[in-house]
Amino acid sequence: MKAKPPPPVIKPKMPLKVFLLKAVPILLLVLTVEHTIGQRFLIGGDDQVDRCLPDKRIYIIDTYNKDIWRGDLIAFRAERMAPYFKDSQVIIKIAAGVAGDHVQVDSQQTTINDSLIIDGLPLADKLRKLPVTFKRDETIPAGAYWVTGKAPKSFDSRYWGYVYDYQVIGRAYALF
Repeated sequence: MKAKPPPPVIKPKMPLKVFLLKAVPILLLVLTVEHTIGQRFLIGGDDQVDRCLPDKRIYIIDTYNKDIWRGDLIAFRAERMAPYFKDSQVIIKIAAGVAGDHVQVDSQQTTINDSLIIDGLPLADKLRKLPVTFKRDETIPAGAYWVTGKAPKSFDSRYWGYVYDYQVIGRAYALF
């Protein structure tokens, strides 16, 4: 014959006052952490069919880190990017050039400090402008960045110019 298991132990309910004394500090800590992280970091996705960074789709943006170096991913608010992007839309590109770098753009290629960045101006026809319209031979001014994508048809600084400090949201990191 099998022995009967002991009856379950029923704990008395915790008084509401005791529960609140334990729960409120934990809740405040969780809300503080969420608020701090929520203000600092943004998560964004690129849902375009033709992405300028083809192997990337999901990004995290650190809004507290605006120390952008050549080669970093930069998140910024669009300006002068019609017809592809509305003003203030969040855009992520590669900071290919920073203040003091020498940029040259012609119909064949874009170089920064004599290094090839991207070929040609494949969107000139679509924008209904002659390639000569986009020709540049200049130094990037203080407080500005030259941005580009990796895809040849990236709508980038070749077509609309610089991203300025006041447009920068922060440094971006590709997650997927």
